[in-house]
Amino acid sequence: MSFKAKLVLVALSTALAIYAVAGGLLARRANAVAKGNPYVQLKIFNEVVKHIANDYVDEPDLSKVRVGALRGLAEGLDPYCAYLSPEQAQRFKPEAMTATPFGMVVSKYAGFAYAVAVVPGSPAAQAGVKTGDFIEYINATATRDISLYEALEMLVNVPDGGAIEVTILRPGRPKGEKHTLKKVGTFQSLVESRMETPDTGYIKVGLLTKGKAEQVLAAARQLQQRGAQKLLLDLRESSHGDLAEGIALAGAFAPSAAVARKLSAGNQVETLTAPPGPVAFEGTLVVLTDRSTAGPAEIVAAAARDNKRGEVVGEKTFGAGSRQELFPLRDGSALLLTTTRYAPATGKSFMEEPVKPSVEVKVAAAEPALPDLDADGPPAPESPDEQKKVAPPSEDAILKRALELLKGETKQARRALPKAQLLKAA
Repeated sequence: MSFKAKLVLVALSTALAIYAVAGGLLARRANAVAKGNPYVQLKIFNEVVKHIANDYVDEPDLSKVRVGALRGLAEGLDPYCAYLSPEQAQRFKPEAMTATPFGMVVSKYAGFAYAVAVVPGSPAAQAGVKTGDFIEYINATATRDISLYEALEMLVNVPDGGAIEVTILRPGRPKGEKHTLKKVGTFQSLVESRMETPDTGYIKVGLLTKGKAEQVLAAARQLQQRGAQKLLLDLRESSHGDLAEGIALAGAFAPSAAVARKLSAGNQVETLTAPPGPVAFEGTLVVLTDRSTAGPAEIVAAAARDNKRGEVVGEKTFGAGSRQELFPLRDGSALLLTTTRYAPATGKSFMEEPVKPSVEVKVAAAEPALPDLDADGPPAPESPDEQKKVAPPSEDAILKRALELLKGETKQARRALPKAQLLKAA
């Protein structure tokens, strides 16, 4: 490598080191530093640069090195952080990070884009995409090679009437399946309610979009009028929505002075309280959760658990709930950084510590078959014969266990709302 190239590379490493420290300061303001000794981190950067300058076989593409390093810095924080090129920063739209493209709530898991939940009746559901699917490719772009923001941008920017192809992986299927998502029509995540038994009501909440809390409360009142003395509140596939809706719903079922907290940069903590109002349901409550429960719904589940309002039955939640801000850089690029995380009234944030059920139900599922990392492109879809080999879904084990618990609820009266809280809420 030429002496000039070495000088440029050393300058680049210094800039990257500054970015690393500055990123920590941006996320924690001026009164804190990144975890670990920042000077030790700088020494490691210098070690890496020295090896590249002295030992790398060829002269590196400095532009790719810089972009790759900046991406690694951002995505090493959490899946919602990203480094945006000048072009990406210029067309950045904050709503892309909170969108549900084609009716999917998309995050990242194990390096891949991941469908945390799919809204029934949505374009994604109609195309055959299911909750828990790994999205291996969007068109011909491997999601393991791009940030979550880039994946969402590709999905959100499909014009009305247009379409996009995704290749998905799911448990029990070793090959990817191609699905075409068409952006047509409108869809809503609706509240489902019914009488499960003569004395037990059931409500499936869905996404906690604006106005959803009042819809759930109205459904609970109707079920109570029909004779429901017990209620199953199903938060499965409730993985997105408005923070205020989650707080309102949590307070209506588990009245408390504090239902959640907002953890911001600089160790700032804000207590989130529900608006005053009557208790939505006075009988026995059981909350259902699984890996598709995330965001505002986790506030509801944690409030029910922490206030001893009812059992939480099922699987551990996904662990989400955060807000990002865009920090422009001098060359026109930008850093998308998480500056706020949400947490239960006590304990760590949901991203660090998802809600654990008080009654765990292990749902048998094969591990997702990871793609062939050496493949040149998306695999062909499975043949009809291969698809027939996949076993049909088993019974709803979580719902079954919840109903079993409710049959013996008279022996566990603590799950009913204490009278003192009823008087206070009234």
